[in-house]
Amino acid sequence: MTVYTYSRVSTESQNVQQQVQLLEKYNPDYSISEKFTGTTLDRPKFDKLIKKTLKPGDSLIVQDVSRLGRKASAVLALAEDLQDRNIKLIVDNLGGLDVTSSAGKLIFTILSGIAAASRETMLERQKIGINRAKAEGRYKGRKALDPAVIKTAKSLLAQGMKKKDVASQLKIGESTLYKYLAMN
Repeated sequence: MTVYTYSRVSTESQNVQQQVQLLEKYNPDYSISEKFTGTTLDRPKFDKLIKKTLKPGDSLIVQDVSRLGRKASAVLALAEDLQDRNIKLIVDNLGGLDVTSSAGKLIFTILSGIAAASRETMLERQKIGINRAKAEGRYKGRKALDPAVIKTAKSLLAQGMKKKDVASQLKIGESTLYKYLAMN
C-alpha cells in the first residue's frame, strides 16, 4: 500500500507549500503538487497520478475537496472510479474522512452538493453585480492583452519554448495564452 498526497493551486501567485506541509502528517510515500487550474480534471500530474500511478490498495490524500476539482459531478465520478479500483480517497479537512467508504461517500455527496449550490449562488450574485455595474457604466471588463505580448509569445513559441514556460515568462496564465493564440 502506497500513500500519495496531492496538492494544487491555480495561479503562480499562490503557494502550494502550505498544502504540502499540512499533508505531511500522513507520512506520504510520494507527495505530488502542481500549479494548474481546477476547472478541469485533465491536469498533467494529476492525470498521470490517477490513470497510471495509483494501484489497488493505495491511498490518495488531498487537503480539500476543491483540490480535486470544482464540479461536484466530476469529483463524485472520480471518487466512484477510485472506489471501484480499491483506492482510498481521503480528504484531510473533513477530518481525514475516507470518501470511498459507504459513510464517507454519503457525507462527501452531501458536502459536494452544498459546495456546488454555494458556488452557483456566488456566481448568480456576481452576475447581478456585474450587470448593475454595466448599467451604471462602471464595468469595463477585463483589459485586453497588449498585442506586443502576443507577438512576443509567438516568437518564443517559434523558438521552441514550451507554452507553459512562455506563459510563466510573460506573467500570464496558460489559459490566457491559449485563448489569445486561438484567436489569432
